[in-house]
Amino acid sequence: MDYVSINKTNRLFWLGRYYERVALTLQYMMQSYDMVIDVDTFDYDKYCRDLGIENHYENMDDFFNRYIFDVEDYCSIRSSAEQALGNGMVLRETIGSRTLAYLQMAVYSLDEMSLPDSKAIGLGLQDVLDNMMAFRGCYDSYISDENVRNIIKCGANVERLSFCLRVGYMEDVIPVEVDKLLKRIPRTGLQVGALQLQSIIRQQRIFEGKNPTDAISKEDFLVAVENLFTL
Repeated sequence: MDYVSINKTNRLFWLGRYYERVALTLQYMMQSYDMVIDVDTFDYDKYCRDLGIENHYENMDDFFNRYIFDVEDYCSIRSSAEQALGNGMVLRETIGSRTLAYLQMAVYSLDEMSLPDSKAIGLGLQDVLDNMMAFRGCYDSYISDENVRNIIKCGANVERLSFCLRVGYMEDVIPVEVDKLLKRIPRTGLQVGALQLQSIIRQQRIFEGKNPTDAISKEDFLVAVENLFTL
């Protein structure tokens, strides 16, 4: 396993978290927007509470516009894309220009969509999502250092678990994500908290039916996931 500096490890991990945050929230917003077309409602206040972010939006339309496109809104998808791109630019020599280009195109697509004459929101968001999925495929194919790839993937695993647990989205993937996360940790050299790791292993055994009388609350499981790595 090649040595990766602490600063680079931190940036790789958060690159994984931010790109997964963009990809996953895009999917969720696309589904939610389609639902709004049919029923003309979306409980954005509950969504904000679930994620633990401030609801400073005036109405549903303001939420969709600012939460997706406003770079000044620190909670927005656009802001997360900016954070992913910023980490990617610092890591250019590690992840490669080809991989970085997909993050740049995702940010460009979001900015283009925010213009008054932009294409329909569903089509535009699909372009952004396609670029994020291409980024995922590209780093997996072209980064030769397995350690680097696994650090990014651990960040993505944590983000996916966090979002799904908070919002109740795609909960069927949670056991799979736990398995992947636990398998990747030894391949990274990342430092983990012993108590948090123990809680996640307990939850894995519960998912597998090995501890039928055991139980961990969703809140405690989320805390363990969010605080697993000591970066």
